[in-house]
This record gives sequence, C-alpha cells and structure tokens, in this order.
Amino acid sequence: MELFEAIRSRRSVRDFDSKPVPDEILTQLIEAARWAPTGGNLQPWEFVIVKSQTQKERLVQATYAGYMAKTGKPQSWILKAPVVVVACANLGESEARYGDHGKDIAILDLAACIENFLLAAVAVGLGSCWVSGYDEARVREILRLPNSVKPIGILPVGYPKMIPPPPPRLPVEDIVYYEEYMRNPVEASTS
Repeated sequence: MELFEAIRSRRSVRDFDSKPVPDEILTQLIEAARWAPTGGNLQPWEFVIVKSQTQKERLVQATYAGYMAKTGKPQSWILKAPVVVVACANLGESEARYGDHGKDIAILDLAACIENFLLAAVAVGLGSCWVSGYDEARVREILRLPNSVKPIGILPVGYPKMIPPPPPRLPVEDIVYYEEYMRNPVEASTS
C-alpha cells in the first residue's frame, strides 16, 4: 500500500473479527513502530502485548470514554480485539539526558512511534485505535509497570469487521499560517 493511501485510509477501528493476529504480523507492526524518529536516538518505546481475555478485561476496567471519565463507563469494545498492545515510554534515560523536558520528548517520540504502528496496521489489512482515555495509575498496576515507564496508548488490534467512514478534517487553509500565527491568514497575505 502506498504511504499517502495508508494515511488517508487509516481509521479508528472499534469492531473486530475474532480471527487471531499472527505473531509474525504483530512483530512487523512493532518493527515499523521502532523506526519512528526519536529525540537523541533514545528510543524510549516499550510494548506490553496483551492477549489473555482476563488481562484485557482488567485493562478495559481502567479505561473510560472521553467525557465518561466521571461516570466510569469503560470502553468495552476493546474486548473484541484479539490483541491489545500498550505502548509505553521509558522516561528514565530521557529525563536523565534532558531533565524535566525529557518526559515531553519521550512522549512525543511515542506519538510518532504509535502513528508508525497504526499505519503499518493499515498496510497489512489490520485495524486499530489509539485509546488515550484511561486511568494511568490503574494501567500501571495492571501491567506492573515500574515508575519510570509511562503508558502512552492502548492499541487494540485486529481484523476490522467494518471500516468506519472518513471523519471530517479541517481544510488546510484553516490550519496553516505563514511567518507568524494569526487567525486570518488571508488578510495577512494582503496587508
């Protein structure tokens, strides 16, 4: 699949076929993820792969859907995914090298890493969704993560039952500014 096609066709998939994802394909996704750009080449990414239904159920109980955080409604659709990958940032070396800003750098590195993972999933016919609504302390406890390792994204992965329609996107002219930020770039170019 061509890169721009993969970018445009990537969707947040929340309904999966029960067909298992072969370990070789999962390894391909991790391989693609690890080639993301990284500040100082620190490569802070680490992955916890969850396949057991019991562990997936525990993770689901640590999630919430956006504004539902206050109501405690978990994202139960995650249970449909044959595998869940939790992408984590190991903050130790980033913070040692860059101080307080190291945490931000590691999180940005993971964002690029996760996008590589999601695009690789599209390229091999899989679907995924970047879940960021969760109780970090509970996820840490469930996965037994040390204090230096921060969960950045829960990534359910599987063969999609259906591909959602494309979501609306803002037009380029509404999000690009030249030379400095201003609300109306058209007026700026004529003055």
